[in-house]
Amino acid sequence: MTNQEILKKAIEKAERNGFDGDGYELGLPLNIIFNHDFAKAIFGETPAHQVNGSQAYWQYHLQQMVLEKEPLKYLEKFIWKKK
Repeated sequence: MTNQEILKKAIEKAERNGFDGDGYELGLPLNIIFNHDFAKAIFGETPAHQVNGSQAYWQYHLQQMVLEKEPLKYLEKFIWKKK
């Protein structure tokens, strides 16, 4: 899947989960995928106790994407999963 396709699918999923994506289709991919509201809509807000104390699940995944050479490829793994 291309980066454009990943981004499009991710925005669609986030919008289904309550993210207001108006205007983001024209934005820079990194501005979108590192937006906190977008991340909450993709990853959910359930605490990731098994991962990192009381840190929210979406915060953990934002940190992981920052470390990735290709953050959209990291995001691709989650666009097919239920929230």
